[in-house]
Amino acid sequence: MIIKYDHLRSLGKKPFKEDPSIGKKASKKKEDNKKKEEIVENKGKQNYKNEIIEEKYVNVKEEKRKSKNGSINNLISTNRTNIEGDESDIQFKNQTSEKKIENVNKKNNTKDKEGENNKKGKEHKKDEDKKNEKSKEKKKGKGKLKLAYENKKEEINKLEEDLRKKENKIKIKISKENIKEEKLKKEKEDLKKEKELFDNSFKQKENELNEREKKLAQKEEKLKRRIEFNVPPNSPPILIGLNNIGATCYMNASLQCFSNTKKLAEYFLFDYKVDKNKKLSYEFYNVLRNLWKKENNNKSYSPTSFKEILSKENPLFKGVAANDSKDLINFLLERFHLELGGKKINKKNKSNNNKNSIEDEIGNIDQTNESQMLNYFFDNFKEKYNTPISNFFYGILETKSQCNLCKIIKFNFQIYSFLEFPLQQVNQYLASQGKKPLLTNDGRNPDVDLYECFEYNGKIDLMTGENQMYCNKCNKLNDSLFSTSIYSGPNYLIIILNRGKGAVYECKVNFPEQLNLINYITIKAIAVVYELYAVISHLGPSSMEGHFVAYCRNRIDNKWYLYNDATVTLCSRPQQYNDGLPYILFYKAI
Repeated sequence: MIIKYDHLRSLGKKPFKEDPSIGKKASKKKEDNKKKEEIVENKGKQNYKNEIIEEKYVNVKEEKRKSKNGSINNLISTNRTNIEGDESDIQFKNQTSEKKIENVNKKNNTKDKEGENNKKGKEHKKDEDKKNEKSKEKKKGKGKLKLAYENKKEEINKLEEDLRKKENKIKIKISKENIKEEKLKKEKEDLKKEKELFDNSFKQKENELNEREKKLAQKEEKLKRRIEFNVPPNSPPILIGLNNIGATCYMNASLQCFSNTKKLAEYFLFDYKVDKNKKLSYEFYNVLRNLWKKENNNKSYSPTSFKEILSKENPLFKGVAANDSKDLINFLLERFHLELGGKKINKKNKSNNNKNSIEDEIGNIDQTNESQMLNYFFDNFKEKYNTPISNFFYGILETKSQCNLCKIIKFNFQIYSFLEFPLQQVNQYLASQGKKPLLTNDGRNPDVDLYECFEYNGKIDLMTGENQMYCNKCNKLNDSLFSTSIYSGPNYLIIILNRGKGAVYECKVNFPEQLNLINYITIKAIAVVYELYAVISHLGPSSMEGHFVAYCRNRIDNKWYLYNDATVTLCSRPQQYNDGLPYILFYKAI
């Protein structure tokens, strides 16, 4: 039986003497177990641990059982004499001892369970330790990675710094190179500018030389032309007629008058820049060349090419139908003006006496201010009308219109290339003024003096009915007083004596060889006195029938000649001839 000391003490009995060998063995076993456990712990294999634990558990069990049985037997044999008591006590003791044994066994079982639990706990600890070791290793790995990352980051930062330094060096180099490039560019630009300046100066000089050459060539050509066409004084006149190529008497008479207009003829013969694209002026130049050649054995010339171009440029003169010299002169002046660099002129007949005038566009200019209108007109005149034709043939008319309601006067300035006087209306006006009868005693139309035509031109007309004029102040059409006066005269004054359409209004016209217009021109410093140098007369019952001839003062000998198509004959003053009615008068300023 196994009796514990603590239990005997609890019963109030002295325990048996302890066997010292038992304690020593137990301590030795504990030490051995510790050593084994340490060995097991030091080893990392799980299988080996399990084997050791199982052996330990079996040995401990056997040793406990042997030691307990041996100690109990020794105690019973050695102390049998001392044990007294009833069997009941012994039985009780035996029962208690059995209970104790059961308790011990239970404790042993619990210890076994605790050992297993300890084993499991140790295994769990080991797993945790392994996990911790792994986590530590991971942490160490992460730390290493962090270190490596930081090291690499530092290396990258260093590399970046090095790159930045290199970039800065490169930028400095680039900036230096850019500065050099800019300097080179500036130098190149300066060189280009110098070259351009040199080229421009060279071109200018070249152009100047070319212009000089052109001027020299022009001068040479002018000299050649002057040698060819200039006739020294006291030379015999050049008298060449124009052949009639099919009802072209109106054209031949007009061309002969133009050819004897000295400044116009000299411009085309000496100064005209030959340009075949300017067809009509070029053909007129050819006509003049053939009319004024010194070495010309022909007595007449056929202006066929001129007529062809004229027919193409204006269908009015197409074919062999009869035409009017007035229409041809008007068209030729306009076309020459355009081909010699002028701008187109808008013709508007403002007055009721059919004056052929050219009105400039007014715009927003105050028409009630005469000086402002005049300045505006002259500015436009210089810009649009500065050609040899305008310098020779264009004059200025001033018109005034006064509204009968508000009494405001409007001023306007117009260009004219010729003045046209309706003879029948002139006589009617003078008869209404009581200055002459409508018919003479023998039933003829009274004679008309040319100065009476200028008096008629300056009369004041009442514009009423269909002829009412627009008033800007009243903002409507009103009856108005309208008058026209000659503001300035041209160098060459062309006067048309209109004898009406259809049946010719037959009357004698007294026109002086020297015309003084001092009482009829506003600006008296330019041209006031004129001299007659050419007349176109009409022979026939109507304006569209009959024949046209020209009386011209030859520019060489200053004598009058009758130009009847191809025939040229000497004559006295044209108004002494009764074989025709004077139709168009040509005067030059003196």
